[in-house]
Amino acid sequence: MASAPFNISSAVSWASPFVHFGILSTLEMRLRPRSIRFSATVENLPDYPDKGGFLKRKVTILSSILGSVATTAVMATVVMGYFNSRYRRWHKELNQLAKSMERLPGMPTKVEFADIKRATSNFHETMKLGGGGFGTVYRCTLPAAVSKTEWPMDVAVKRFTREVQNRRYGDFLAEVSIINRLRHKNIVPLFGWSYNKGEPLLIFEYMTNGSLDQHLFPNGSRNGGSSNGRRRTGAAIRRWATRYEIVRDIAIGLHYVHHEYEPMVLHRDIKASNVMLDSSFRARLGDFGLACTVAVNRNSATGVAGTWGYIAPEYAICGKATRQTDIYALGVLILELVTGKRALDDDHVVNSDDMHITDWVWRLHGEGRLSECLDAAVLAAASEDEEEQMGAGEDAARLLLLGLACSNPNPSDRPTMPDVVQVIVKSVPPPEVPRQKPSFVWPPPGGWASDDDSTCSSMMSDVDRSRDEQQVSLGQPMQQGRTTGRYASFQIQGAQERVTGRHASFQLQHSV
Repeated sequence: MASAPFNISSAVSWASPFVHFGILSTLEMRLRPRSIRFSATVENLPDYPDKGGFLKRKVTILSSILGSVATTAVMATVVMGYFNSRYRRWHKELNQLAKSMERLPGMPTKVEFADIKRATSNFHETMKLGGGGFGTVYRCTLPAAVSKTEWPMDVAVKRFTREVQNRRYGDFLAEVSIINRLRHKNIVPLFGWSYNKGEPLLIFEYMTNGSLDQHLFPNGSRNGGSSNGRRRTGAAIRRWATRYEIVRDIAIGLHYVHHEYEPMVLHRDIKASNVMLDSSFRARLGDFGLACTVAVNRNSATGVAGTWGYIAPEYAICGKATRQTDIYALGVLILELVTGKRALDDDHVVNSDDMHITDWVWRLHGEGRLSECLDAAVLAAASEDEEEQMGAGEDAARLLLLGLACSNPNPSDRPTMPDVVQVIVKSVPPPEVPRQKPSFVWPPPGGWASDDDSTCSSMMSDVDRSRDEQQVSLGQPMQQGRTTGRYASFQIQGAQERVTGRHASFQLQHSV
């Protein structure tokens, strides 16, 4: 082994001893692969007095490193705990939901969320049929293996909205517990259900022709649907026979939930967008999201729910849903079907007294011009068929009188559902309707039957959106009249306050 002294300062005289040390270290690393080794000694390093600065810097750096590590560990623990608790909650909810579904008669089919996500193209906008405050509806086709049927099945998937976090789970169970037990040709059937990370879904049989409002009001239905779900008025809905059969189907379906099924079910949101049409244009009642059951020994349910324009006057004031409040909404819907006009439509308001469809039809009835209420589209289609034209004239008068009777401001003067069905099937003549719209009298002279001790009040807050429905502020109905003794006699203009723009579905909580 050879050795030789070398003074690097003679070659690099301008550099400091620290630079000399760096150069020698780099050189040694370069020469090591060639088996050349050397040792170096750096002399005359400057003597820096130690006043604790370097030690302080080391402590500061070490503290920063340890603090960062500790913070990261705490954050990781919190995040893991959060996701773990959410997973446990979701798993618990799923188990509870599965047990609840298993207890239902005729348990609906459970469909894996991954299959629904795949079928809807990850809930793509083009698959959207409609939506509102309670959820969004998508169309998709489930493969035969998924639907457990012989052929692929077209379905409508209702995805409950995340914004109603506190009520979504309850809304889901409330709707499925009602609709799953209803078995009728005029009720939209429930096929199955699904669940994913706190998000429940309901799966219904798909109705080929969509909702009634998409055909009845072709210039833009207000259920919040996308253009994919929109349809223009076709020849079928312009035929009077089709409209009459739709009224018949709706009435029979409502009669079923009111009188044939136990416990009684109140729909509470009867309107055109909640009536679905199958491939033959047969109507079925759908969207039981606001529906409620009523015990056998009771006849009403507390809490206002529904769509502005279809709510009976006494319902808005007292907050009790009954068969009569559903019949009122049915009467308004019948008038919409015959006239082709909306319950609340600013575009067709003749004067300030015609804010609601009942005001307009009743005014023409008083003037002896009831036949002028028939939809122009129906008249145009009937003009090509003399028999159709004759039938439309006679039947239109029958349904208009029935619609006015059902939407009478006073609940005791409305017909029952058996009476309604008999009029529609022509077993009895149409009801006699006064020429002038009756004034709304509250409380009724005979008293108001109550199932509990709840105090009647006007509940106009906590408005929730449903279908296309924007949130609106509701006040007392517009009232004109006088107080006579202990009874207040009012003329409710359309039984509803005028609302500009869209209809709003809502549910109000009862406050005592």
